[in-house]
Amino acid sequence: MTRQWDDASAVRSVAFDRATHTLRVELGSGDVYDFADVPERLYDELGHTPDRDAFFRQHICDEFSATRVGDVDLGQLARERREDAILGAPLAEQVSIELSDERAPEKESIGRRSQHTWLIDVLDEDSVAVQIDGRQITPLPRWLLPADAQDGDVLRVTHERSGSRSTISIEVDR
Repeated sequence: MTRQWDDASAVRSVAFDRATHTLRVELGSGDVYDFADVPERLYDELGHTPDRDAFFRQHICDEFSATRVGDVDLGQLARERREDAILGAPLAEQVSIELSDERAPEKESIGRRSQHTWLIDVLDEDSVAVQIDGRQITPLPRWLLPADAQDGDVLRVTHERSGSRSTISIEVDR
């Protein structure tokens, strides 16, 4: 979705990517910036407000992380943020592991391994809320956890990632 204007406003055009919640703003100077994690409602309000410049300064410019287009791939950053919200951010205890494909023993790929601690905050029939590494609470589907997991349990989570595979191991730490 792109909106463009021909007036003398400092905000010349805006585009919104629903998949990554990235708002792209082209300014009158010609600079283009991507703002990360912007709610879609702000994009809609920006398109309908009579004073785009004031709305942009008040609700977007200083409220969201921005990068000049070309400096960082915000789509990739958004995907990593979603993964980190579920699995926890990569921690210092990560170690590199070597994985090999038995079908092609001459090819090896380097993977990443990280360990996390989840605390079950709320456990419902179909969903669960876990506190990840003592930071944030994240909702998850109930089927993801071990069958005997209960409210208040501490879970040890190991995440291994390579080029084409991501494996999560979740164990109750009693």
